[in-house]
Amino acid sequence: MRKNHPPLVPPIKGGKTPSPLAGEGRGEGEIAEGGMRRQLQNISLIIILLCLPFLAFAETMQQPEIVLEPKHVGPGDIMIVTVKNAAGVVEGALAGKKLYFNPSANAYSAIVGIDLLMEPGQYDLEIKTNNATVHRMVRVSKKKYPLQRLTLPEGMVVLSPENEARAEREQRKMAALWPIDSLRLWSGNFIDPLPGKKVGSLFGVRRIINKIPKSSHSGVDIYADEGDPVLAPNDGVVVLVDDQFYAGNCVILDHGQGIHTMFFHLSKINVRYGQAIMKGDVIGLVGATGRASGPHLHWGVRIQGARVDPLELIQLKLE
Repeated sequence: MRKNHPPLVPPIKGGKTPSPLAGEGRGEGEIAEGGMRRQLQNISLIIILLCLPFLAFAETMQQPEIVLEPKHVGPGDIMIVTVKNAAGVVEGALAGKKLYFNPSANAYSAIVGIDLLMEPGQYDLEIKTNNATVHRMVRVSKKKYPLQRLTLPEGMVVLSPENEARAEREQRKMAALWPIDSLRLWSGNFIDPLPGKKVGSLFGVRRIINKIPKSSHSGVDIYADEGDPVLAPNDGVVVLVDDQFYAGNCVILDHGQGIHTMFFHLSKINVRYGQAIMKGDVIGLVGATGRASGPHLHWGVRIQGARVDPLELIQLKLE
């Protein structure tokens, strides 16, 4: 006769008898699963920590830093716009006028001219880089220039119909130069075309000639002796050689990227149209041709067509 042996594990209420290995198997699984979860958490934490610098870098690259020097400008001033944290090409415009950016010390910089007759106010600066467009406002403040009274021969002030027509033609001829978009030719700092000579009439001076109000002085007059050599302030190409009513014998150089320099009242011109010029070359000699009361050099500068102070140009530290 078979004997009834008691079960090895007491039955659980409800009539189910667990396997003797069930509890042990569940514990090992929980331990293994918990360990794997902790390992995954540790790996995720390591990945996040490794990616943080790259995420911060990417965030920085998406938000370029724009620096304006000087921060406050007035009509006739020159401003440098520097864009840091830029990836690739940088494009820009101020009040709709194109700017030219060049790589400089881990950044991109552009030389910007504020025209002598630009009205004070807020102007939109648009920068495109890192597949994004950033806008900044540039404030142009009112700037007061001194008043100068001059006396010249009547024929130089009150023009005959023929001379007036001639002066207008020459003005249009000169104005046609500024919109030209040319590649950069200049390199490094601009230099003084008459080093060591005294500056007479300053830029921006409001003139009254023979008691008649005239336009503001858009250049600087540098006193020098007849025949003193005039130097090219930077590399460029000759885009105008002419004899004009007001300017006399004159030369205009295109230095690229919208930067032009002009030299009036020369007694002699040493260059020809289309000639490539290097910084320091003698482009002509000081004289008193055109509307001039004595030997001197009228030196003017245009940046993207804007009339600016030439003395500011030679003070810039450029690369």
